[in-house]
Amino acid sequence: MNRLFVLLAGILLGACNCIWGQSPTPQQEAAPAATTIRSNAQEVVLDMVFRDKKGKTVRDIRPEEIHISEDGVDQKVTSFRLVEGNAPVAPASSATKLSLDPMREIRLVTLVFEGLDPEGKRFFRQALKDMLDMTPEQNLYFSVLTIDQRLHVIQPFTADHDALLKSVDKAAMWSFIQYSNNSAIVKSDLKQIVDQGEPALNSTAGPGGGGPSQAAIQGNVNYQMAKMQYDMLSAAEAADREYNARATIDALLTLVHAQSQLPGRKVVLYFNPSLTITETVKEQYSNLIGVANRSNVSFYTVDPRGLASWSNGAAGRTASGMDMTGGGGGGRDMMNQSLSEIQNQQLNGGRGEVSTAQVRAQENAESALRANPLEWLRDLARQTGGMTIAETNDWKAPLRTVMEEVRSYYEVAYSPHIEVYDGKFRKITVHIDRPNVIVHTRSGYFALPPVKSGQQLYAYEMPLLNALNASPSPANLDFQAAAERFNDHNAKVEYMVTLEAPLDGLTFTPQADKKNASVDAALLTVIKNSSGEIVEKFSKDFAVEVALDKVDAYKAGNLVQTFHTQLAPGTYTLESVVMDRNSNKLGVKKSPLGVAPSSDKLSISDVVVVRRTDATKDTQANDAFYFPGGKVVPTLSTTLKGGPGNVLPFYFNVYPDPAAKDPVKSFTMSFYKDGQYLGAAQAPLPNVQADGRIPYIANLPADKFTPGAYEIRIGVTQGNSKAEENVDFKVE
Repeated sequence: MNRLFVLLAGILLGACNCIWGQSPTPQQEAAPAATTIRSNAQEVVLDMVFRDKKGKTVRDIRPEEIHISEDGVDQKVTSFRLVEGNAPVAPASSATKLSLDPMREIRLVTLVFEGLDPEGKRFFRQALKDMLDMTPEQNLYFSVLTIDQRLHVIQPFTADHDALLKSVDKAAMWSFIQYSNNSAIVKSDLKQIVDQGEPALNSTAGPGGGGPSQAAIQGNVNYQMAKMQYDMLSAAEAADREYNARATIDALLTLVHAQSQLPGRKVVLYFNPSLTITETVKEQYSNLIGVANRSNVSFYTVDPRGLASWSNGAAGRTASGMDMTGGGGGGRDMMNQSLSEIQNQQLNGGRGEVSTAQVRAQENAESALRANPLEWLRDLARQTGGMTIAETNDWKAPLRTVMEEVRSYYEVAYSPHIEVYDGKFRKITVHIDRPNVIVHTRSGYFALPPVKSGQQLYAYEMPLLNALNASPSPANLDFQAAAERFNDHNAKVEYMVTLEAPLDGLTFTPQADKKNASVDAALLTVIKNSSGEIVEKFSKDFAVEVALDKVDAYKAGNLVQTFHTQLAPGTYTLESVVMDRNSNKLGVKKSPLGVAPSSDKLSISDVVVVRRTDATKDTQANDAFYFPGGKVVPTLSTTLKGGPGNVLPFYFNVYPDPAAKDPVKSFTMSFYKDGQYLGAAQAPLPNVQADGRIPYIANLPADKFTPGAYEIRIGVTQGNSKAEENVDFKVE
């Protein structure tokens, strides 16, 4: 039974077009905490490439010639070395403590393509072959991925050149479904490696006890690369992608975050005929830059259209087509100036005086993008220490330059002067005491503390975390938050966390084009254990442009975001915050959350009122709001309207006892008004799904519900076992 809807028409009662959520729990104020995070500063590692005015690599730089500053504050260099070629991994002496990092000398080159037509794919394949012909070293590992609605792996990291080319040849004519299927197979293969565990590096395993064997080192390398890409795919599949531009940034950010786990040289060659960063993803794009720079990942961007690309003048570019300086003609100058103004606004956090140039920055930037769609590709490369290959049909020379920078570069390290991790962008400036020499390196990073749980901390989350710690809690923005219990048959209990904010409480700011208005909000929720430690963190950045004539209709809706988690039995606190960036308004909600012990007996989830259902073909989704063919969008409102024509939709999951012989065939609904029993009805249940649950949506007619307080008790029976849950709501 694929359709989960049933109309209980025989009930002489009705429900309205209802919106229900978990009953609000009393607000529990946590003890005031510091609004900043202090920690010992992590080491910053920079890859640097030096070139003379003709574009030739300079390899005789001395450490005393370079000067590094962060936000104008000089930094002391603690390490400076030239990394060249296939540097061997020296085994540790048996007399010394083993401190071997087998990934340190590995170069990772990730090729990502997006939006390529057949000709673009042929270009990509030829570019890969040319690169492989230039790289005989065994410590150079290549991986091929694509972005098509989400991130897919075509070929995991390998030094096998034949395997790389064969994978690309097979994928040349693939569709989204084939990308997805292949990526699922790759993920399964990677999981087999990860499940075997990390191989131990025994310091006495090598010949004569001089260090680990080459096989042990290679096994460790294979494991770490497989685990990194397996984790990356898992994260990518769970991401919620609402817009094409957001999907691109989400995918690239997932890739960068995964590679941040590994040391060494990490380069991403990104092939895209036109990267467009819209207003809705500008915050995520800035965050991508910061995370890439902090993770030592450089983007080298490639426009596969060759000389068919938009002309933008030859200034600042070599004859080979590689953008060496980031300079250019009028369109590029306009974009560079506009980007500078936009970044100044972002880095200032919207504070201080706003110049006329800043007011017009977005309008100018959009005009420049229409004049030349390559500017975002150039900006991504420039800010992460890479370069752009564009407007050329002779790509071998610039590709050779890219591979030279993969092989040969300076690695510089320093410990930044950070006393407080405030989430602000720290601009890196490098000066060299040598005329006519240009340094290519990263532009800076966001001052974010390390997160021990392994979750990524984003720059836009810092003001939200600070708001949770503020005393008194901000209460200028209204919203609701709840955690609803679902599957309790595992060691950890499944919960769905929902945040819901009325859009009429957010500010819609008219845009310069006088045709649209933008709403810009962010939300975050954390779950803290009884010791006050954050065990789960979820956030979402929400930026949308709406036509001015549709703003009123849009305000009638709600911003609803759900998150899936699993919690061990215990006592927790659910803390949530919503921020309206356009008005700087904040709202915070805190409530206790008790997780009862899990059980394998018959049970029912919490009962959720449905705002709507969205059709979906995603068969890999594993959270409780998915059912065959669709996904439930819940609501947390508890006051409903009765009357003819309305429907009250409830959603719940039944979890049968797998050890019981008797099936669960039906359920009952008992109705109460103001504590008085009104009647009951029974309905059949569909078959158990492959994951062991029975998801169900019950649509109740609302024409007989009169104003008052109601309770519905839902009960199921399996043999001699019974389970019951209830939902309370008001009708007006």
